[in-house]
Amino acid sequence: MGTTLTKTSKGGVDVTDLMHLRDTLLEERQRMSLVLAQIEKVLSGVRVPESKQTDTVRMAPARTSPLDKAKAVTSATADLREGNGNLSAVRVAKLYGVSLSQLAEWLGRTKQAMSKTPDADSLQDALGYFERVARLRLITKDDGEFRKWLRTPHELLDNARPLELMAKGEWQAMADYVDDMLTGAPT
Repeated sequence: MGTTLTKTSKGGVDVTDLMHLRDTLLEERQRMSLVLAQIEKVLSGVRVPESKQTDTVRMAPARTSPLDKAKAVTSATADLREGNGNLSAVRVAKLYGVSLSQLAEWLGRTKQAMSKTPDADSLQDALGYFERVARLRLITKDDGEFRKWLRTPHELLDNARPLELMAKGEWQAMADYVDDMLTGAPT
């Protein structure tokens, strides 16, 4: 900043200097806000690969939804689960029309790890978001129609495609969006 205050002949501070300092402060504040926004944007897209995860790095489970308790709703995605009740990454990838490698990348995992144990307990929180979005199949004609919906730009999503948002890690927002669609809540 480098601005110094000039004292007036009466011992006070020059008003022009104060105004300049105020302007400089406002500019710096605006610049810092932009930097912080850029940092938040970068950090929101960071995923820790499975090989680098520690016990302290965990995916938070999706927020609960009133639809979680509706049997008809949960049965709409029963085909995404294995016999042990866990969601299967292979089944989710197939439904979404993406490769297991692509889904693994979105989840910050390796294809090898997901192929070995596609229903691993460590995947359940992340796959839970995909299951919640898949509930939209309640109102689509079939899985093909669901995949078409995933790949179509939507005005309420700022003309983004739901699958693109899922790929960017905006899982909670998409799960909430589908919940709103199913319940008729305003979006």
